[in-house]
Amino acid sequence: MYKKDIKKLYLLILLSSLGFGEIGLQEGMYSAAEEMIAFDNKMNKLIKEHNTMVFEDEEESIIEIKVQDFEEKKNFYILEKNIPTADNTKVDVKILNALLTVTIKSIEIENIKVEGERRHETIMSSSMMSLLIPNDADENEMTYSYLDGVLKIILPKK
Repeated sequence: MYKKDIKKLYLLILLSSLGFGEIGLQEGMYSAAEEMIAFDNKMNKLIKEHNTMVFEDEEESIIEIKVQDFEEKKNFYILEKNIPTADNTKVDVKILNALLTVTIKSIEIENIKVEGERRHETIMSSSMMSLLIPNDADENEMTYSYLDGVLKIILPKK
């Protein structure tokens, strides 16, 4: 028996000892508790199945940045990273509490021919990664640009 089930059973016994059985609520409460336990068991089973699923076409992250990728200069840190992109790619870089987060979203539209009929297929992909910035970097003065597939991040020193 699960610990949760024991706690629920204990709660049921406690509630019935308070006199709820005298006014006819005990039976309804017990049914609800059984239903909740059954629902909890189903959810645990589904979560376990999901966590063991293998996705065949799951790709690795579009970008991987490490602290070592930042080149240290006298007054700032700089990072330049090539990012494989589609025609419609958006890159966003944010820093919050010394954590640099890079988010890349791409949309590709392909024209395909299926059974003699032309169709459009839209492929959307996104990738996000985060890392701590160097201790002496000024997170409030960070600048970045993304041009021709190259992400450039500049972090001035404090």
